[in-house]
Amino acid sequence: MDIYFLILFLSVVQSLFGVGLLLFGTPLMLLLGYEYTEALMYLLPASAVLSWSQVRDFSQVKLNGGYRKLFFLICLPFLGLGMLAATEYDLSREIKFFVTLMLVLAFIVRTSFYFKDRLQILMKKNLPLALGMMGLIHGLSNMGGSILTPLVSSLYKDKNKVLAAVSFDYAFMASLQLIILVFIAQVDFETHHLYGAGISLAMRYLIGKKVFAFTSEVSYQRLINGFIFANALLLGINLFN
Repeated sequence: MDIYFLILFLSVVQSLFGVGLLLFGTPLMLLLGYEYTEALMYLLPASAVLSWSQVRDFSQVKLNGGYRKLFFLICLPFLGLGMLAATEYDLSREIKFFVTLMLVLAFIVRTSFYFKDRLQILMKKNLPLALGMMGLIHGLSNMGGSILTPLVSSLYKDKNKVLAAVSFDYAFMASLQLIILVFIAQVDFETHHLYGAGISLAMRYLIGKKVFAFTSEVSYQRLINGFIFANALLLGINLFN
């Protein structure tokens, strides 16, 4: 039951930001004593279903700069490589350290107008590199959302564009991860793994969409900053356990 309560709460978070179930859920389930693949089999269906519902709702939102094309060409191949490497080597601790450090820096940058402007310029100039790193880290550790949130919120200011880009990325990443786990790694996929998907979808339409609709642009950016800081804190605690 602790898994489903966790999915219930994090589904509201993901309804707002496009990420949450994997980013928060993975380290929390590891802290609760679940194996990594077991955590993925519960979290990935819930994340995929919720993200695909957001992709449908935001399908008309235009993302400039060829973002979606670069995502397919760069991010997804690196995601596949990362998952294959994760089956051979245990790099989760190194990746967690890197992501925690990056999140702390991202929080500092986003709360400073001076550094925020320069971050936006840097991300736009190096978008292929950022997408490649995100895919690789997500494949290795399931924590690519740590890069995805500050990356997309630096490229777009409008909350609809932020959520459209994030949900688009997560829908395809979660689906590809499930395909790799089930058909290549041959991890057992059972009926109870789908219960979380139903919970996540219900929470989005009952609560998540309403909260998102009433959130102002300023409040949304502040919530993202708080989300980044909380995630850095959580990963830092998990890193030293």
